[in-house]
Amino acid sequence: MKQKIKKIKLHYLAAFSMIFLGLITPHILVAQDKTIWIDVRTEEEWNKGHLENAVLIPYDVITKKIGEFVKNKRQPINLYCRSGRRAEIARKALEQMGYFNVQNRGNYEQLRQNSP
Repeated sequence: MKQKIKKIKLHYLAAFSMIFLGLITPHILVAQDKTIWIDVRTEEEWNKGHLENAVLIPYDVITKKIGEFVKNKRQPINLYCRSGRRAEIARKALEQMGYFNVQNRGNYEQLRQNSP
């Protein structure tokens, strides 16, 4: 019986270590992370209008501020700006930082017109 308990403890320790090191992510944690919409335009552009549930992180500071909003590098991230150019720059920067699920959704005006 003691041998069996010791084996179970080792399995849990191994699993915890792999999670801690980022080698695996329990699917339940990933499933709880909702998609975040990030407006990478300037604050002036943001003040003229933005998507309802978006957060503002200008593209030129996104690598410094992303950690305040996204803790799990597998969390789905949608980026947008005026034309898609700055969102693409931000997407590449986030992918270089190890974020896995980043999409450039392009143009704010199109997104605004297509939202319900």
